[in-house]
Amino acid sequence: MDQMKRSYDFEIKKCKIFATCDEISRLSKPLQSRFRRLHLAAYTDEQFLDVTIRVLPKLKEKTARMIGAEVWRTSKDIRDVIRVSKLIRKNDDQERFEQIMWGRNDGRPLV
Repeated sequence: MDQMKRSYDFEIKKCKIFATCDEISRLSKPLQSRFRRLHLAAYTDEQFLDVTIRVLPKLKEKTARMIGAEVWRTSKDIRDVIRVSKLIRKNDDQERFEQIMWGRNDGRPLV
C-alpha cells in the first residue's frame, strides 16, 4: 500500500507553546534557543499538599493529603502522587492506604 505524502501550509495565530524539562542541558542548543527560560522554585510541603488535592479531585481530601504527605516524604514528585492514586479507591481506609504504599516485600515504599 502506498502512502500519500501531503503537505499543508497554514498559520496558527495567537498560539503559545509551553514546554518543561528537568535537565535543560539535555536539550539541543537550537531547541533551547526557541524558548524563554523560566526557573521555578521548588514546592514547599504545604504547596505540594495543595497541588495534590487539586490533581486528585475524585479522592477524599483526607486521602489525597495522606498520599501527598507520603510522597513528599519519599520522592517529592507530583507524578508519584498520580501513580499512587491510581491504586487507591475513593473509600479506601488508612489500613488499605498503608497496604498500597508499603506493599512491597522489601520494605521500600512504592514511590
